[in-house]
Amino acid sequence: MKDDFLYDLIDLPISFLASKWILEKFPVVFEEDSDLYLTWKEKLGEKIGVDSSAMIFTGSSGCGFSLNPYKNYKEFDDESDIDIAVISDHHFDIAWHYLRGLGAKYYALTPKQKTAVDDHVSRLIYWGTIATDKILSILPFGKRWMNALNEMKLEHPTFNREINIRIYKDFKSLRDYQTQNLEKLRTKLLEA
Repeated sequence: MKDDFLYDLIDLPISFLASKWILEKFPVVFEEDSDLYLTWKEKLGEKIGVDSSAMIFTGSSGCGFSLNPYKNYKEFDDESDIDIAVISDHHFDIAWHYLRGLGAKYYALTPKQKTAVDDHVSRLIYWGTIATDKILSILPFGKRWMNALNEMKLEHPTFNREINIRIYKDFKSLRDYQTQNLEKLRTKLLEA
């Protein structure tokens, strides 16, 4: 699978590559069980207030190996986490306005939270994304979402796995973010 991806990374247009390997790929974590996949997404969607069709599995749980340029295409395994893109302009706007209005509350955040907020200001918001992994607990809907993710850790096939959500303002933001990452991977591969 990884070798097929690397071949595609060299030859395919980046946007098509994003569709084939990320945006429209059936997640490997569900082992081709479409009923389980749809049921799982319906449960999470109900819990967080997002339509299940607006969720896409990214990372190794989606395509079978990590697309992080620093993880050397590590294959999905028993220790891998679950990364989900949630497309919700509603939740994006709530989070964005909250982060913009932090004011003096910023100084009460943990160092990791401060770094995450700074990363949003300098990079992530520009791409239309909110990475909730370090800041979910401070967001207005954070408690509800954290409870939902903890409940989903009790479900098969995500039992006891860390589940991370990135919120995207719209599908174009998700595609742009993913194609930017794929461009980096292509450049790194061609320079090797």
